[in-house]
Amino acid sequence: MCSERRPSRRLLLLLATLLPLAAACGKKGDPLPPPRAVPARAEQLIVRQRGVEILLDLPYPQTTAAGLTLGGIRAVEVEEAVRPAPPEGQPLAVDGREFAAVARPLLKLAESELRGATSGDRIVLRFRLPEPFPEPPAARFYAVRTQGPKGEWSDRSPLAGIVPREPPAPPQPLQLTARAEGIEIAWGEVAGAAGYHVYRREAASPVYGAPLHAAGAGERTFLDTGVRHDGRYVYTVCTLAAREPVIESAPAGERELLYEDRFPPPPPAGLTALPLAGATRLLWEASPAPDLAGYLVYRQDPAGELRLLTPAPITAHEFLDSGLAAGFTFSWRVTAIDTQGNEGEPAAVELALP
Repeated sequence: MCSERRPSRRLLLLLATLLPLAAACGKKGDPLPPPRAVPARAEQLIVRQRGVEILLDLPYPQTTAAGLTLGGIRAVEVEEAVRPAPPEGQPLAVDGREFAAVARPLLKLAESELRGATSGDRIVLRFRLPEPFPEPPAARFYAVRTQGPKGEWSDRSPLAGIVPREPPAPPQPLQLTARAEGIEIAWGEVAGAAGYHVYRREAASPVYGAPLHAAGAGERTFLDTGVRHDGRYVYTVCTLAAREPVIESAPAGERELLYEDRFPPPPPAGLTALPLAGATRLLWEASPAPDLAGYLVYRQDPAGELRLLTPAPITAHEFLDSGLAAGFTFSWRVTAIDTQGNEGEPAAVELALP
């Protein structure tokens, strides 16, 4: 007969300890506070002088300091500290603690004003320098903070400094010419220029970004091949006096151009006529036009009448013209036509049928 075994005292004590803990596992704790919407500080701040203005360029903040999606900003604040300029050839620098001690608020843009200063993923802030320029020159240092959607401010950006000076004259005149390869910008010479900066913006954009092209002192033209047909573009050119940091003239006015496709494709090369019985076979090479729609074929009869043989463009690189009378001389023309209806100059060939 088997005796019934009872749990030991030690086991009963262990169960009494674990049961309250197991019950507590299902209990919900206090809710976590919502994450803070502190913008990550701008790790890049670019300063340049354009005419009598200072431009500050920084990336638009996309994340919080914790790396979460930010969801926009409410304001941007610029601080400025003015210090004596270092001797020529000495580095331009200021200690962060010194900056914090003497900096003053210079500019603050609210959300509605920021829209006009934002281009793509960059913010460009601009403000006028006090005139006349001081003698001896003064160094100006800047830092930027951004305000998140819940009112919390980021840390200061790295400091950016510049010693402003009298700007050079802008280049004149400024001209735009539409070409098949793109838009050509031409400008006049400015004596003593270190170079020129060419800027482009789309007409719908309020601000220019980085220079489209940094031209040397001897350059007077630049061909912008990065445009699209039916795009409307605005250009300007500034004279460059210093490259690091950039000091340049006021813009040389602005010129706007609607870049329309009015450029016919080049004629097909290698047009050849091969005689056949009562017919002629025409062969040619492809036209290199990127927007090619096809080819039109014409024949000039012995009586002098020019006829269009292909009412609609053909995409083949050959054409058979039949029903021709022997003993006469015929001539043919083949033109390339693009998708906008621009027809190019003809390639021509002549053949006397035996």
